[in-house]
Amino acid sequence: MNPKNTISRALPLGRVLRFALGVFFVSEVWPVYMDVTIDEVLTRLGWAIGLMVIYLLLHLFILKFAPKFNSVIGAILAFGPLLAVFFIGYGGPAATGALTYLAVALLTAAIRGDGGCEVMSVPALFTGKHTHLTCLLFSPIDWCEGKFR
Repeated sequence: MNPKNTISRALPLGRVLRFALGVFFVSEVWPVYMDVTIDEVLTRLGWAIGLMVIYLLLHLFILKFAPKFNSVIGAILAFGPLLAVFFIGYGGPAATGALTYLAVALLTAAIRGDGGCEVMSVPALFTGKHTHLTCLLFSPIDWCEGKFR
């Protein structure tokens, strides 16, 4: 994707919306973690950590081999693993792990002010570089907010 099509920093409205949605997902998964055994908690956290590893590998691949990505393909690529884990494990530990990862990613993106795809904010913590993939929900908000600013 061409970096000229996105902004690298989320503006205030985008940050607030990311934070609010992150808090919402935390409020949805927290009761699940409180109602299960420690083994089930570790299973759910294992799914979240597995997604983090997948996104870290995707992040490193994009940085090394494909820094300019088509925005539609990038959005599909970014949300593919998360949606796959969520729907494959719907109602079980995999879905809770996916929502846990998404909540952490949204809060990380809001705190750091990352524009674009929030699921790539967690890997960006490790590398210090942002991949600028498009997010289906927040990128249009970031673009509109950038135009009105």
